Amino acid sequence: MENAFFVNKTPFIKGRLALALSVALLFSIVAVYQLSTQVSPWTTLHAKAPLVLLLEMLPVWLILFLLFATSKHFYDRRQQQETETKDHFVKNVSDIIQKIKSGEYNADRDVTGELLLDTSLSEIYKKFKTDADNERHRSWGNEGLARFREIMGSHTEIKALTDAFIAQLIQYVDANQGGVFILNADRHLELSACYAFERKKYLTKTVLPGEGLVGQCFLEGHSIYLTKVPDDYINITSGLGAANPQCILLVPLKVKEETLGVIELAAFKPFKKYKLDLIEKAAEALAQSISTVRVSEDTKKLLDKSLSREREMKDQEERMRQNMEELYVTQEDMRKVNLEMEELFKAINTLTATAELNLQGNLIKLNDRLLQTLRFTAQDLYGKSFDSLLTPDDQNVQTFANAWRAVQGGNSAEHVFTFHDSQKNQHWLRTGFYPLQGNAGVERILVFINDITEIKNKETELDKLNVAMDATRKMLIRILNEIPLKVFLKQYNGKFFVVNDAVSRFHGFDSPEGLIGKSDFDFYSAKDASDWLEAEHQIIATGRTEYIHPDGGKILHTIKMPFHIDPLNEMGILGLQADVTELETLRKEKTDRA
Repeated sequence: MENAFFVNKTPFIKGRLALALSVALLFSIVAVYQLSTQVSPWTTLHAKAPLVLLLEMLPVWLILFLLFATSKHFYDRRQQQETETKDHFVKNVSDIIQKIKSGEYNADRDVTGELLLDTSLSEIYKKFKTDADNERHRSWGNEGLARFREIMGSHTEIKALTDAFIAQLIQYVDANQGGVFILNADRHLELSACYAFERKKYLTKTVLPGEGLVGQCFLEGHSIYLTKVPDDYINITSGLGAANPQCILLVPLKVKEETLGVIELAAFKPFKKYKLDLIEKAAEALAQSISTVRVSEDTKKLLDKSLSREREMKDQEERMRQNMEELYVTQEDMRKVNLEMEELFKAINTLTATAELNLQGNLIKLNDRLLQTLRFTAQDLYGKSFDSLLTPDDQNVQTFANAWRAVQGGNSAEHVFTFHDSQKNQHWLRTGFYPLQGNAGVERILVFINDITEIKNKETELDKLNVAMDATRKMLIRILNEIPLKVFLKQYNGKFFVVNDAVSRFHGFDSPEGLIGKSDFDFYSAKDASDWLEAEHQIIATGRTEYIHPDGGKILHTIKMPFHIDPLNEMGILGLQADVTELETLRKEKTDRA
């Protein structure tokens, strides 16, 4: 059956076989006919000559001969043709697959002739091209985000950050110009950075929320993409002139639900979807970076305030230390008072009571120092208004009102208030108010409190002691003035600590107060004053000395001795000088007569 099928499918064999069959059939009929005319009847012919059957079967034998004689040759030829056709088909398909891989495939030109296969190859090419494009776009987007994050990580100021960001973004997405608008403290969108903007476009560099496309994008919090740009909206200017862009893209800078600003881009060509996706992700990363920078700036401001406060405390400590030194007097009690003040200052220096207030002035946070200072529990104070803790007098009320107005305006304030603790004891508290700024303005108020009640009480006592000591000093000077001698007390460094009128008049002063604190360096040459000071140090080291010497046309009898100055806790020189000019003159005359 396979051979016959082969013959039937071969036109040349079919014609030749038909011709041979016809000839053989005709020959067989004629031969049988001739024989049958000689032998009658025809049926007896087969009995007498059985070989006639072979003659009758001659067409069949011929068909079988032709069929089997030629079938192998034509079968081999057909197999070769099929192999060649198959190889050509496979090569054609292989070439098309290579073109698909290299991106040179053309569905109209590169075909196999099989509709189903060509359709499948076209779909494979489309899928392959789509996947390749998606992978390329994904890699392109990841590389862009990496560049932007590198820029964001290398800048700590918003201005420098936005300048570098918008320049990189414009170049990377093939835009032509753009800008970054950031919401400032005045709730205006300020142009923080721009790239290739026309000068006339943003002369004021600020946009109100809701104003124009930028303001509308800020209010809505969604991107705006225009492919039909009004002629008067913006021009892109280059060396070849000015032209209108084909598209405008505005993307909000959002962190969670808060919008920090807007990015505006303009380009001659519409943005592809993958570029739009990158811009959205870049805007989100920029918003997060701006938020981080702002938090860092707020932290720095708070740190600067803390450092400023610390410097103020150190300055206050230095002033108090100087005041403590000036409060030393000639009595042991003053030194004890000074030691008490130093201990009190140490306590103040380590005491920092803090609290936080909301915009209504209520306590929302407080520390243990504050509770210890006011002698309240957290349950007693939490949620209460700060002014309710003040002593209800007119001065406190007015002072707090002034401080609160300053704080609401964003300014710090520091005042002294009187409080009553839980036991109704009055305290003097130095209170500092420091507003903490946020994106919406003042968000909360930080309060520093120092209890200066003991200082106030000590200052009152010291004022009383100063009055008493001043009276004692004046009485001592009056007593010394009654002595017909020059009396002075010098410190170790040579400065006058106590003098009477005779010494002050000798140096040209009307009262002792003008001479106190001065030394011989103020009246004599540096060499003489230095020599005398060295001699006085020698007296302090060795003991009392007494001598007679001329001074200013007079002869003086001087006695100098070491003397401990209690208020200063140091050794000084006590000096007594008597005018013995007449006595020495009489003694000399008597000696001369003798």
